[in-house]
Amino acid sequence: MASLAEELMHTTVRLEGQKMQGTSVGTGFFFMHEQRLFLITNKHVVEDVVDGNFVVLKGKVDGDTKKPLLGHGYRIPFNANNFIGHPDPSVDVAAMNVSAIFSEAENNGHILFWKNLRETEFPTQEQIDKFISPIEEIIFIGYPSGIWDTKNILPIIRKGITATPYYTDFDGQKKFLIDASVFPGSSGSPVFIYYAGGYSDKEGSLYVGNRMHFLGIVAQVYKRVEQGNIRIVNIPTQQLPVAEIDQMIDLGIVFKAETIKECVEHYVDAVNASNNQTQPTQ
Repeated sequence: MASLAEELMHTTVRLEGQKMQGTSVGTGFFFMHEQRLFLITNKHVVEDVVDGNFVVLKGKVDGDTKKPLLGHGYRIPFNANNFIGHPDPSVDVAAMNVSAIFSEAENNGHILFWKNLRETEFPTQEQIDKFISPIEEIIFIGYPSGIWDTKNILPIIRKGITATPYYTDFDGQKKFLIDASVFPGSSGSPVFIYYAGGYSDKEGSLYVGNRMHFLGIVAQVYKRVEQGNIRIVNIPTQQLPVAEIDQMIDLGIVFKAETIKECVEHYVDAVNASNNQTQPTQ
């Protein structure tokens, strides 16, 4: 039986994209909504991608259990047109429906192995009130600087803390800050609260067990420019051999999990509207 930590490790894929300006690398993760499987990332990761791909682990069936075949992958292509972004231009979240692609692959004899996140893993208001404090340890999973375990096809797990309370909207927007080293390739990484074995509530009472909440998606970082000014930028995705004068100050911007639900609902509405427009009139 896989542990919760092992399952979280299999929620992401490494997105490689060819753009006119060069090659980009970012992170995507799987999210299930109303029996549809979506790949979630940032708009800026897939914007202008003309030829991209990601690799899903293959699996094997062992009795009633599906297990990963580390190092064996199934490559899936994509481009910018496969994604629909959040309707708010300021929310850097995009979604691609991969349900049919995965079904077709498995119908052709390829056993795929992945884990997906769901809305049930968003923290509820009751959980926020009782357990989530202004300072929480967090982990995020992805491909910083494009790094990954190429032999086993596995991501990199990193950690930090919340820099602003999760339960408040930073600058009035559906996002919060994390104090963590966020590098190119981390764009699109899912962010979690994860404690194994025990945890406490806001009053200090101790509980035995595991605790996991899906908080949101990494999108942007703060940078300090040479003159000392601080600005917000999208996390770079291009892997280019150039010197960077700007300095990251280890503050990442995370769009809250609810923006992911909003994005996939917008995706479904947009596709349904498009299908209705193409149907012939009676």
